[in-house]
Amino acid sequence: MIVEQISVGSDARLMGGHHRLVVSEAEAASMLNMARRTLQGKRLDGSGPPFVQLSDRRIGYAMDALQDWIRSRSVRSTSNATVRRIGEAR
Repeated sequence: MIVEQISVGSDARLMGGHHRLVVSEAEAASMLNMARRTLQGKRLDGSGPPFVQLSDRRIGYAMDALQDWIRSRSVRSTSNATVRRIGEAR
């Protein structure tokens, strides 16, 4: 479901000729290859991508925020990986 859309050039992520600014929680979870409950947990503990409070009961994720979050978690080797569970010793 498209929450908000604008017309842009061909280099953007397109859906029906429009750039998708915000995607639903389900779409974001699918794009990140994780379960919705996992994404919800990350939102709750603050370890997930920034989200948009669209209404009292509706959450969305800006495409730019998802891309930035993925970039911030990208590493070149396992020695550079910093993903740890909350409370896990370093």
